[in-house]
Amino acid sequence: MTPEKPITELINPKSNNIDVANPLEIVEILEDCDSEIFKGWQSYPNLYSERIQRNLDNIVEITVNILKNSSKNSIILSGCGTSGRLAFLIARTFNEKLKKLGLTPCCDYLIAGGDIALFTSQESGEDDPINGKDLLIKAGKGKKKVLFIGITCGLSAPFVAGQLDYCMQRLDKFIPVVIGFNPSALARNIIIENWHKTFLNVMEELLSLEGSKKGFIINPVVGPEPITGSSRMKSGTATKLILESIFIAALSRITGQKIIAQLILNSYETVYNDLYSEKQKISKVVKLAGESLKSGGSIYYIGYDSLGIMGMIDASECRPTYGASLDDVRGFLSNGFKNLRNKDGSLSHVGKHFRISIEEFNSDILPYLKSEDLVVLLVKDNEYLPDSNLMSKSCKKVLFVVNDKHDGMLPSNQDVFIHIKVTINSSEIIQLISKPIYEEYKQVYLELATKWFLNSLSTGAHIMKGKVYQNIMIDLKPSNNKLFHRAIHILQNFNGLTAEECIEYLLRSIYEADVLNEDQLTSPIASHIQVAATKNMVIPTALAASLIKCSIKEAKEKIDEEPVLRTVFLQTLKFAKSKYFFAQICENYKPKSIKMYPINYLKVLTKTNPAKKALRYPYTHDLLSKHGKL
Repeated sequence: MTPEKPITELINPKSNNIDVANPLEIVEILEDCDSEIFKGWQSYPNLYSERIQRNLDNIVEITVNILKNSSKNSIILSGCGTSGRLAFLIARTFNEKLKKLGLTPCCDYLIAGGDIALFTSQESGEDDPINGKDLLIKAGKGKKKVLFIGITCGLSAPFVAGQLDYCMQRLDKFIPVVIGFNPSALARNIIIENWHKTFLNVMEELLSLEGSKKGFIINPVVGPEPITGSSRMKSGTATKLILESIFIAALSRITGQKIIAQLILNSYETVYNDLYSEKQKISKVVKLAGESLKSGGSIYYIGYDSLGIMGMIDASECRPTYGASLDDVRGFLSNGFKNLRNKDGSLSHVGKHFRISIEEFNSDILPYLKSEDLVVLLVKDNEYLPDSNLMSKSCKKVLFVVNDKHDGMLPSNQDVFIHIKVTINSSEIIQLISKPIYEEYKQVYLELATKWFLNSLSTGAHIMKGKVYQNIMIDLKPSNNKLFHRAIHILQNFNGLTAEECIEYLLRSIYEADVLNEDQLTSPIASHIQVAATKNMVIPTALAASLIKCSIKEAKEKIDEEPVLRTVFLQTLKFAKSKYFFAQICENYKPKSIKMYPINYLKVLTKTNPAKKALRYPYTHDLLSKHGKL
């Protein structure tokens, strides 16, 4: 049975108590959720399903033909937010491989909001299909054949919809592909603002092209995210694996070898096992990171080569996901923009958050490091040693080393750094894809381990700071159409009100008004988003006001008094007008215990017509019965 909501927006029952888990339990929950990337979710098509593999093989063949005339053809990867950043990373990686083979680099990337969005959220650009189309036209100008791969994890981004639609009108030149992680039928079916179609309309047309091999859909289901809707996690990882599998398979054929995409996908599971075998040590870093953020400190990633780019990507995702400030988590890269090699070149003039080189870290950050701060070095061998001035600082320090050397020595400063050494079992990977291919593409495996490590660190740290309630990121910024609708669903999950009532509370919070005027009520979503992007605590304020039926000002004051949002809501819910609120929560999240729920509210279910209440709230009824509370 297909759920009503997109699977990428569903609540994952495996993580519904992640906000009260200790650091080790957090990492174990993430490990369990990440296993679904490979195992699949329920009975839906997964990475290894026949249709997915057939489409991947067809795309590999098309990629090979594109590369044979790379000076006249092009491969364009496009996405928004994390998807766009991964498009950049993959294009960067494989252009370098093409150069090495003596071929013209022909991989290009498009990201909603432009190169600035590589560092900070520019997600409002995600809602513009016309801009997406125009950028694609410009990127494809003068090219004979273009393989276009649009990435939208929820099958919802208007930016990508406009591009796919344009490709399908120009099939003599474009081969359109979409990568997402919902069944096609669950693509967003809402008319895109200032356009004429829904994303579902685009998917239906694209599906009709698969039989003739003129267009393809790659949409394995990897299950709900561990933090609800946070597609930077499992969906982002799966995106990286799929794109790399396509290009590694294609380039292997160019060099006279023939490795199928499925074997490459299989090989990544080795990295999953190797990374999470160090979960005890990872949990210690999660604890340090959480303590840093809770005490007002910052987290700094310092990375070399593409591992530094993984750090920058993870840092850029914290603001839209958790409502973090740009100073909470930052990434720095060896040689800065020279090493990054983005299209627009150096953006350091834009502001301090675009000063990304390690040299700029040493001048801008290092002299002012506090004991509350955490510095994480991301390296693959021992040739990169930290600045001597960093060693003398009182801040917390972590060295993350990932490589395939079982006898790799660690730096001697055991008393200064917490060390994590992840050793990739290269022999397992070589058995699947051969030694020459592994040696050529070793870096992508190191990147994957680094991504999982950093996702655990930043997710766990923000959970400990109180930015997650249950497994919902209740302080995300409603800065695009997708997040605006997600905000409405978050409110409904907790307050049980209608969508219309939740929209009103959300708008009241956005406009900081208890009574909305006609313009505020009738403005398009794009206008609401523009205002919301400049505000903090929009969703928490709306939720607090809706639960205790107070003014927006009173809700803000309550949140200001207690910055840990989970504590705010536990306190707020005690005053909730609905006596059945906690029963609704139990039904939604199916907790294993009742320790988080005031018993007085749950016991009200048994006072009147118990049989009817048991039918309406079966999980709650069984839970109370199990704990002897009925």
